[in-house]
Amino acid sequence: MKLGMFMMPLHPPGRNATQTLAEDREAFLLADRLGYVEGFVGEHVTDIAENVTSSLMFLASLAHETKDIVLGTGTINMPNGHPAAIAAQVSMLDHILKGRFIMGISPGGLMSDAEVFGNYQKNRNAIFLESINMV
Repeated sequence: MKLGMFMMPLHPPGRNATQTLAEDREAFLLADRLGYVEGFVGEHVTDIAENVTSSLMFLASLAHETKDIVLGTGTINMPNGHPAAIAAQVSMLDHILKGRFIMGISPGGLMSDAEVFGNYQKNRNAIFLESINMV
């Protein structure tokens, strides 16, 4: 059996962000040592309980400390970023990870993120599709 994991890193509001990010990183490092095949991490910008605001940046922090696990975004909320920036960052991370990368994408579901990025009253699915085609 092959094991993988998806982590939506939720922590009680008020916990130290530096500490919880270190704990989340350790979970991925442990998964790699235990032979997990894949590990995915979610992202949200405005959720105070989930402090991974960029799954790409979080995964980049694991690139040189993991050996075998394939790391994936779960997911990049496409309407919240510029397609050219997303494409460049994904490409760079894929090179750093030497192919141990899976790009998970979505239109985003957190309304407070949509609001902060100016997408709340817009058709995020249409923006998502346009972003996919541009990337």
